[in-house]
Amino acid sequence: MRAYRNLLKHLSEDAPGALGRLPAEFVTAQARRLVDQDEIYVLEQLHKHVPVMSSLPQDVVARAAERALERAVVDDFCFLAKHLPPARRPGADLIGRACTRLARRGNAGGIEQIIAATGVRPELDEATALRAYDVLVAAGRLGAVDYVRQLTRVPVRFRPDAVATGMRTLLASGRYGALRKLATLTDVEVRLDEEEVRRAVEEAVVDGTLPELARALECLRPPPRVEGFAEVFQRLAAEDRLAELPALFQVFADADREVLDTVMWRRLIASGCASAVRFAYEHCVDTALLAREASGAYTVGVAAGDRALVRLACERGGARLRAKDAGKLLGDALENGDAGWFDFAAGRLPALPVVDADRAQLYLALQAVRAPERVQRDADLLGVDRDAGTGRWLLSLAEGHWSGGPCAAEHPGTGSSTVGHPGAGSCTVGHPGAGSCTVGHPGTEADASGAVAPPVAGLVVGA
Repeated sequence: MRAYRNLLKHLSEDAPGALGRLPAEFVTAQARRLVDQDEIYVLEQLHKHVPVMSSLPQDVVARAAERALERAVVDDFCFLAKHLPPARRPGADLIGRACTRLARRGNAGGIEQIIAATGVRPELDEATALRAYDVLVAAGRLGAVDYVRQLTRVPVRFRPDAVATGMRTLLASGRYGALRKLATLTDVEVRLDEEEVRRAVEEAVVDGTLPELARALECLRPPPRVEGFAEVFQRLAAEDRLAELPALFQVFADADREVLDTVMWRRLIASGCASAVRFAYEHCVDTALLAREASGAYTVGVAAGDRALVRLACERGGARLRAKDAGKLLGDALENGDAGWFDFAAGRLPALPVVDADRAQLYLALQAVRAPERVQRDADLLGVDRDAGTGRWLLSLAEGHWSGGPCAAEHPGTGSSTVGHPGAGSCTVGHPGAGSCTVGHPGTEADASGAVAPPVAGLVVGA
């Protein structure tokens, strides 16, 4: 009876203390009606305050669980399954059909809940996985794409229209880091409307995320631009939001550096923000000012780990590169294959500082691919003997290729190191030809110093 159902829902949510004053026979009878009518949400709320599940026959609960699974109502199914012994829960075939339906809807979280509730890992075919990828990328859910990839082992392929929809979704929802990843990995041409870009810029100015938006827009093809520079510049300058000013010159087509007078350049340099100071050292033509402020700029760069700023402070401002500071920065430069910074440091110091051996071998492996002619010279400058096997192994791991297995690999140099995926700050999406790309987790984007993520194979788009 609907009236009793509404009564129990009201009491469960708003006055649970009153449930104890209802006759036990009435509560039990209504619980049976609720399960028969698939009112599982109300049943669950009732059970939180009055334990009724033990009074229901297991065959009744089992049939309700099957109906919930057939309808792909995950929360209802998981609640009912919790009150059934494993032998009475739905079989793998029914679970597989339900998970297929969920995957095609892009409900990766629902699949994960069902696996957790039953311990059954569904088998999803390639067509289902590809449909899930398109639905999920269109919703901007890159982490869920990787979950389905891990579950199915189907190489990731997106339709271009799904990618374009996903980019618009991520832009509208302010998820600029994910937008940047998606744009970098897919290389799909998406022409955004000026109005949607303008709206994103306005929102980014309000919530202080303009630099993140600018970096994301730079990765789109073609990078979109809007007009209205002067008004936003005046607002940010008046509010002393100097760290955001450099982003204006990436976002606005009518940006004009003539507004940056000596006073403004000094303010940028004095801000202590690495991105603002770096912008000044990249574009200011007042060499006397850059020389006077070089020591402070150098200190900011070292503290922020901003290799580009440190180099600019030395080359444009005359600061001296200290071996101790170079030691802190050189390791990251090697890991990212930054040969330009390597040459800068080697040219400024009598000898390069000692670096981590694995980083050195990874760098040499990268150079063997990019510029083989410099490998021996760089090894000599680093004071190491090149170990090609270790370097190739480290490079394969950096690119997401697990030559020693999907979860562990033996270090060729030691025979003892076990290397697993968790904690790496990223997850990989497999591609045909043993390629990979990074999708769905933070920690893989290029940093402000110009470091770039490891080389990645292109996603298959349009297949």
